[in-house]
Amino acid sequence: MIVISIRCNMTQPYLAIAQALYAEKGAQFSLADIAAKANVSRPTIYKHLGNKDKILSLLGADATNVEARIMQGVLAVAQAQGFKAATIEAIAEAAGVGPATIYRRFTDKDGLIKAFIKRQTPRDKMPDFPPEAEGDFAAQLAILTTHMLRFMSEHKVLVRLIFSGNEDDRSYLKALRDDSNSTYVKLTAFFQMHQAAGRISARADAAQLTTNLFGMIHAQAVIAPADRPLDISATSRSICQLFQSLTIGEHDA
Repeated sequence: MIVISIRCNMTQPYLAIAQALYAEKGAQFSLADIAAKANVSRPTIYKHLGNKDKILSLLGADATNVEARIMQGVLAVAQAQGFKAATIEAIAEAAGVGPATIYRRFTDKDGLIKAFIKRQTPRDKMPDFPPEAEGDFAAQLAILTTHMLRFMSEHKVLVRLIFSGNEDDRSYLKALRDDSNSTYVKLTAFFQMHQAAGRISARADAAQLTTNLFGMIHAQAVIAPADRPLDISATSRSICQLFQSLTIGEHDA
């Protein structure tokens, strides 16, 4: 019992240092950073706190709260001023943190907005297809459409800002985004894959199909009247039915 008590007492200072480093650097801190601040070896930190994932888990809500507040601050200020006109100072005030906290974590405004785009867009959250949907264009399209309808309906403000904002904002965001891994590119590749496999007609351009799909989903999830509740399942079926003419059947063989 005494050994356990001593070990817990020794853990607390290291955890406090980790928390301070997280507030300064975000998730970019390392075990070596904690060791240097504590004037002990890295293995000592590992012995008492575990690996980085375990440390982040120990920090819990306090660790993620600051970054979440900053991202909410970005959205609030962008909604009022636009992304290009937004300043670090205004975002910090909206987030309830100091500007220095944002600079330490993200280096500059461009770094902050890039992190915001990465966290808020669905490109890294695209759904996996279950085994039973393997090679089934209609089933996979329904999964993707439902996923995007849900995302856009839950993030209407963000979607409006990105796709319907002023020209300066759209140009600014385009310069910051990594379009090589965008949702648009992934969806275009999805249509191209099924065209190459002969499952859907190759007469239509895959990029145009992606644009059409985006437009339908955006119209239903974001532009449609607010007083009309969105039935995601029914809307997904309706959109997918419009694409059924692409499917190659016996009459195309």
